[in-house]
Amino acid sequence: MLTQYARQYEQTQVVTASGVQLIVLLYDGAIQSIELARTGIESNNPKDKGRFLGRAISIIGELNSVLDFEQGGEIARSLHRLYEYMLSELVTANLRNEARQLDGPHRCLTTLREGWREIATQQTRLAGVR
Repeated sequence: MLTQYARQYEQTQVVTASGVQLIVLLYDGAIQSIELARTGIESNNPKDKGRFLGRAISIIGELNSVLDFEQGGEIARSLHRLYEYMLSELVTANLRNEARQLDGPHRCLTTLREGWREIATQQTRLAGVR
């Protein structure tokens, strides 16, 4: 029963989220997936490792595919390079079954998430001023 309410809450979050908040939610999902994939590697559970690495790869791939190089300029190009690096590391972690290969992508995603969270906080403050 609790999981049903948790899913409903998650769906409500996504439906009501602004674009910036949605990006934060995507980063949260990728980070959580990497952490669960690490657990799968460390517990020698290839099913979980594959499922959660696949989820993280899908999320990062989606973030990469929606970059607007025309409007985003150098920031979009830098994000593209970071996403490509992370995707490469995740594939390597899967092939080599090495949890430490997940450290770099986890660090990158955590840093990016904090930046986007700050933007979301500023947007919320500005909306409250109006």
